[in-house]
Amino acid sequence: MVINRKTKGATMNLKKSIAIVSFGTLLEWMEFTFFAYMADFLSHLFFPADNATFARLKIYGVFAASYIMRPIGAIIFGHIGDKYGRKTPMISSLLLMAVATCGIGVLPTYSSIGCFSSFLLIIFRMIQGVAVGGEFNGATVLLTEYDKHRPFLAGSWTSFAASAGMALGSLAATVISFFNSNFIWRIPFLLSSLIALAAIYLRRDMKETDDFCKAKENNELFDVPISEAWRYNKSGLVCTAAFSIFVSVFVYTGNIYYRTMAVSVGGLSVEQATTAITIGIVLDAILIPVFACVADRSNGYKLCFFGLFLALILSPLIMSLAVSGSFIYAIVGQLIYCVLDAIVSATAFTILLRQFKVGTRYSGSSLAWSVSTAIFGGTTLMINEFLVGHLQWLAGPGLYMSLSAFICLIMTWSIYRKQWRRGAD
Repeated sequence: MVINRKTKGATMNLKKSIAIVSFGTLLEWMEFTFFAYMADFLSHLFFPADNATFARLKIYGVFAASYIMRPIGAIIFGHIGDKYGRKTPMISSLLLMAVATCGIGVLPTYSSIGCFSSFLLIIFRMIQGVAVGGEFNGATVLLTEYDKHRPFLAGSWTSFAASAGMALGSLAATVISFFNSNFIWRIPFLLSSLIALAAIYLRRDMKETDDFCKAKENNELFDVPISEAWRYNKSGLVCTAAFSIFVSVFVYTGNIYYRTMAVSVGGLSVEQATTAITIGIVLDAILIPVFACVADRSNGYKLCFFGLFLALILSPLIMSLAVSGSFIYAIVGQLIYCVLDAIVSATAFTILLRQFKVGTRYSGSSLAWSVSTAIFGGTTLMINEFLVGHLQWLAGPGLYMSLSAFICLIMTWSIYRKQWRRGAD
């Protein structure tokens, strides 16, 4: 039996690259999710107030502040990634995230330094927003350019890593909830920053993608990539913004705010609500590469649109199960959520990146995604809190999820109707 060492070595390098790139994304989403799940607890430490809803709105405002900074990160790191190579921004964005996360981990609370603690928390979250703006789409670009044989699977790894990170963040929040301590909440932040430094060390050996190298050799790069993305890839920008609207609203409502509704309205304990969500996220992470493999063997466009259609129909049911008061029903709601999210997450990024030239792919996709996420993702928790906490409209969050699915379907159908019919690239 003859072993092709070159092929075997290339396969090993690809697997290593996937692991290294995805691991950084996992860490970022673990920290982001942990922060969101700990919103009630952190609001009392950094924004004390007599009204619990008002305090929670403040911490959600800090959550939104990080999203506002994402377009800045997309512009900075996207420009570097499209003009000088994918490797440099992937390292520098993760380093920035590690520094800011460590800062939150050691930050004194309101009782120690007063309003200055609130101010510093906002600053660190904004720095994290800059980092994520350059990391998430950049990781997807890198992986889809590494693996041409399985495009949907390649484009799904960052979504898998994000879901796995959310699962770990949820697990960390569950563990922390069992301890009545004003210190132990710092451990996930500090541990995450240390592991991020290890990931940075591993990323230094990443190779530049063949797509970028060929574009550089053929003089197909641009001095100002983002302006060229607007000039040549408008359909890619529209598609990216559409998927970002859906993912932002669907994930942060059906996952993070689901927990809030299950506890504050449904009457479940924090441990029960977090457990239900953790079960859903774990299954989500498992299903994403599974559906990606299905997409590679069939019509990924049809699969994606099918997932969006089901989200349009079933989102109100998902959120109604959150307030049912039943632990079992809460788990069922999360199982429905995770299947729909996995279908779209497994296919969306490969679909949208196909609309960009190599020289605009990093900056164009990152900026469109970040701007849309800043508007919709950064405000989703506050909107839901306003609908439920102020207006007492329990159906609002579910209908908001359906609206995001409808917008995404309409915006992308005009671009991809031919691919939907034929399954063409």
